[in-house]
Amino acid sequence: MRTITNKASLVFALLTFMQSIAHADLTISPVQLYISGEREQRSTTATLNTKGEKSDRTYEVSVFRWSQDEQGNDVLTPDTDLVVNPKALILKPDGNKVIRFGFRQSIEAMNLQQQGTWRVKFNEIPSPLQKTGMSIALNFSVPVFVGSGFQPEMSFYLAQDAKQNTVLKAKNSGTAHFQMTKFSIQDASGKVLKDVDTMKYVLPKREVSIPLEGWNASAKKLKFVMQSDAKKSAVVYDIAEH
Repeated sequence: MRTITNKASLVFALLTFMQSIAHADLTISPVQLYISGEREQRSTTATLNTKGEKSDRTYEVSVFRWSQDEQGNDVLTPDTDLVVNPKALILKPDGNKVIRFGFRQSIEAMNLQQQGTWRVKFNEIPSPLQKTGMSIALNFSVPVFVGSGFQPEMSFYLAQDAKQNTVLKAKNSGTAHFQMTKFSIQDASGKVLKDVDTMKYVLPKREVSIPLEGWNASAKKLKFVMQSDAKKSAVVYDIAEH
């Protein structure tokens, strides 16, 4: 089966790490989909909306199993287990469309040992009727997480890349994804030493590298601190000394 290694995840990041993703004329909600399997759940839905459009937008939908390689790069493999309906759609101006995501079999029957991860890509098909002016294709993707009872288990440490630049290594030894957004590196007193604005997932049993451009660690007992919308308190981890 053909696999695709994603080395430039700008399109994916657009819709991955926010509670509601919006373009000037396109929104999708929610942008993180969960199919837990609890109470025999095997499907979920998302809604696409357009606002202020003057013409239709046509999309084709593609489904991929989502994994990461040893370097933390996203790898997408075309998949048919996750069923998306419709597979092609037309969004009318100021209209909406409900998209259903689901499985033919029960989640329990999958015997998942860790959280299942998929990505669903929406690729816009330019209209042949638009012969003048500039049209920007609004392509995007949404992640689908499958299963329940799984948890991430994170650890962090500093290292150097091939160019001797400092990077933060984020290792997930757990069974569910960990979502990294804007975070800071702080010393033992809580002083912020480095702010990092990033959008990245660490999938189960994988490790990713976050560049820390222009910064070299000198203090000891550093901490990774990230604010979370889902929690009232910050997410805090010690950064191991290597």
